[in-house]
Amino acid sequence: MNASVKEVLEWAENQNFSSFQQQKTSNSKLENLSKNHKIIEIKNVQHPALLEYLKERNVENQTQFLQEIHYRMNDKNYFGIGFKNDSGGYEIRNKYSKICLGKKDVSTIKSNLNSVRIFEGFFDFLSFKNVENFLEKEPSNYIILNSVSMIHNIKNSLKDYENIELYFDNDEAGNRAVEMIENENKNVEDCRILYSDFKDLNDWLINKNPLNERQLKHRRR
Repeated sequence: MNASVKEVLEWAENQNFSSFQQQKTSNSKLENLSKNHKIIEIKNVQHPALLEYLKERNVENQTQFLQEIHYRMNDKNYFGIGFKNDSGGYEIRNKYSKICLGKKDVSTIKSNLNSVRIFEGFFDFLSFKNVENFLEKEPSNYIILNSVSMIHNIKNSLKDYENIELYFDNDEAGNRAVEMIENENKNVEDCRILYSDFKDLNDWLINKNPLNERQLKHRRR
């Protein structure tokens, strides 16, 4: 977009940019109100504030999996990054808000393959897609839990896979989830060794950024 900073700021203000900032103070209220919402508009991600947020998370090039959701709750308009789940609900994220609109569920991306990779949240999935080629990983099916508490929803479906890779958080809940799946399935790989010094896969991508290291090596040759 060939526009000056002033023009971008004016455009953002006209797009109700203030509602994006207001969500920082009303996030706890949003959690309680999210059941009573109305989705106003669904479109490709294009708002500067959301694009900047994705850039901060190092996943700005994975917008094909995302949508920009504008919604109304308690007589106020909000917007955020939307990631659709298998029940038609949306995980909504922006810099200040983390809620689900509609029914909470997992998100499944299928390629009719006999291997699956499981992620706790969609930012970890987007992070993996950024480094999939770098890690020399073959395509697979993907399951994004959208909350580690949803793990019970996928237990039966895992029996269909010959190989299962786990990309959970490095915390107690992640440990329990890995243990549960390992106890009930064969050919399970805990892939957290890749980012063992970080909170999760996205934290690793943001702080270590292996793609930059790879580019640096190529320049040195």
